[in-house]
Amino acid sequence: MWFKKDLRVRDHAPLREAAARGPVLPLFIYEPEQLGHEEFAGQHLTYLNGCLRELDASLRGRGAPLVLRHGEAVAVLDRLSRELPLGGLWAHQETGNGVSFARDRRVRAWARARGLPLTELPQNGVVRGLKSRDGWADAWEERLGTPPLPAPDGLYAPAVSPGGLRTHAELGVAPDAKVVPPSGEAAGHATLESFLTVRGVDYTRELSSPLSAEHACSRLSGPLAFGTVSLRTVVGATRQRLAAVRGDSWADPRWVRSLRSYESRLHWHCHFVQRLESEPDMEFRGLNHALDSLRADSWNPEFFDRWAHGQTGYPLIDACMRSLRQTGWLNFRMRAMLVSFASQHLWLHWRPTGVFLARQWLDNEPGIHWSQMQMQSGAVGINRVRIYSPTRQAREQDPDGVFIRRWVPELADVPGDFLHAPWEWSGATRLTYPPPVVDEHRAGRLARARIAAARASPEFEAEARRIYLRHGSRKKAVIRAERLARGFPATVPKKIATSRKTATRPPTPRRPPMSDQPDLFGNAPETARPIVPAGLPESWKEALKGEFAAPYFHELKDFLVEERAALTVYPPAADVFNALRFTPLENVKVFILGQDPYHGPGQAHGLSFSVRPGVRVPPSLQNIYKELQTDLPGFRPPRHGYLRAWAEQGVLLLNAVLTVRAGQANSHANKGWEAFTDAVIRAVNAKEERVVFVLWGAYARKKAKLITNPNHVILESAHPSPLSVTKFMGTRPFSRVNAALEEVGESPIDWQLPEKAVE
Repeated sequence: MWFKKDLRVRDHAPLREAAARGPVLPLFIYEPEQLGHEEFAGQHLTYLNGCLRELDASLRGRGAPLVLRHGEAVAVLDRLSRELPLGGLWAHQETGNGVSFARDRRVRAWARARGLPLTELPQNGVVRGLKSRDGWADAWEERLGTPPLPAPDGLYAPAVSPGGLRTHAELGVAPDAKVVPPSGEAAGHATLESFLTVRGVDYTRELSSPLSAEHACSRLSGPLAFGTVSLRTVVGATRQRLAAVRGDSWADPRWVRSLRSYESRLHWHCHFVQRLESEPDMEFRGLNHALDSLRADSWNPEFFDRWAHGQTGYPLIDACMRSLRQTGWLNFRMRAMLVSFASQHLWLHWRPTGVFLARQWLDNEPGIHWSQMQMQSGAVGINRVRIYSPTRQAREQDPDGVFIRRWVPELADVPGDFLHAPWEWSGATRLTYPPPVVDEHRAGRLARARIAAARASPEFEAEARRIYLRHGSRKKAVIRAERLARGFPATVPKKIATSRKTATRPPTPRRPPMSDQPDLFGNAPETARPIVPAGLPESWKEALKGEFAAPYFHELKDFLVEERAALTVYPPAADVFNALRFTPLENVKVFILGQDPYHGPGQAHGLSFSVRPGVRVPPSLQNIYKELQTDLPGFRPPRHGYLRAWAEQGVLLLNAVLTVRAGQANSHANKGWEAFTDAVIRAVNAKEERVVFVLWGAYARKKAKLITNPNHVILESAHPSPLSVTKFMGTRPFSRVNAALEEVGESPIDWQLPEKAVE
């Protein structure tokens, strides 16, 4: 029984088959070509020896100690065949690096030449000799949907010297300072149990941040890479736990979502390893040959050195690299970000950076690693090009800078507001921390342009088609075929309600989260994590929770991040939702709808028609003040344009579009804000208490169709802009608002603003 990356006794089919046929010699070979491989490091030997130590104890307890040998595999097997009458050789199939692939071919040739039966059994969902991905999902389920096998009860071993574990010095492997976690089969099963019963409860939400992922991720990548726990065991345990929580009314409801999401990850584990099995040279050459020239002649040693040592000047990049170099582990999103930054922003070729990272990952799995290196580098051609913004990821995934400060102590004195972009701090010149190695936005745009140009080549389309046919997931195609077979349309039709009472926004195409892998088997959750603006009253959070999780809102956020990075956008990010902050839903009595914010410096602050204290009163607001003097005798126009006093009385001052580019009116129209503010209008429309809607101008008056509650009052007129002020003057909206409120016993609005504005 030849052990490779399957260092366990439970769910081990070759071990059971060998034991059923007579005496068993359990063998592990320290192979010099693997120990000296460019992807192998001291941490791997430390972890490996821990696995071998426990495996030996488990086998000894069953009657057959682990036999340890050092040397080239064929030479070791040949020597053993001269010592003992071998009846057969049993092993698991391995999809490893090029060295292991060549070794397995030599072993098979050696066994054939001697007439020795060699049986290699699959241990996961990877199919050897696969010609087409069609039906691959069924094969995966057939293998991994069955119960795991128990360990053999007893083994009978021939009399052979077992040898012993070899040290780093004996094997010529340099030790390293990485902190290696406990290894072996017992540790793997304990890790699985703790994840499925305690740590994984909020896996879906917490897997992206380097802080929460350390605890909330399964941490089974190491046990799976070394085979101390089988993938079938993990799949079965996950499904059993999912069934249990579904049937338990007391279970935390987050478990269902998290377990479904995790099972989807188990599917793509094999999906990517299958690529290396089907195309072994992808370790050395790009899958898409039309993109081979990308980065071919642009190696920058300084860029690589700064990236590899955590000195890029981007805090989260450097924190992740330093953490990886010490611990050997990172969560998936941070891994993808490191690769994206090296390949896209630094324009380094994926092959040398991939070798470096393979040495750093304790859980290095060649099939997944090289698939991801090419995919995150945009070198495959069947996936969307993903370029992670390191600054945006830092703000989203480590908002308080806890992870950054832990690993980049040079930034200990940087104020929190500048921690994610320390070069913007006035004290940056005093830091020992380097400035950014490149401008992320300029470098990202250049990378997109280069990749787009390469994809425009005549051979690209044919290559992308070839790759999809050989390596692409068939999940969507299977779903379409199943629907057609049942007499349904190939895709689910999207209905848009047209009645005034049920009017909804048109559906927006869903953008998948950047770090998520494809949902190959339909197990991933359907909704994205909500993006809830800070400081909102609970009433707005509840009323708009569906909008905050909607795909269009995620796309809108991505758009605004890019806009603010490249241009000036008003109002400041902290003020965008002030209308909702200052006027909780339960307090809304009047709704004055504007179009989009003022686009001059210092004007917009999140309330329609309002400007900050100290800013000149805009013409539209001057006309509003003039109408107030006519409409409400005794009104005294203030010398400021700050309308917060109205908002705090229940006047919702909302624009239909909440942001704008400097100097470009209406520049953020049709980016998603309209869907959001329409939802705000519908939420106010649903109130039982009377609300007076004030719609000024043609744009605002179009929203009247959303106001269907007969309890409410709609006041329409021309806009107070200088272009239409003559039609606005004399409409007396303010006295009419108060009259409508008093009619139902509501207190009127005190339209008189304080003489002095106070923020």
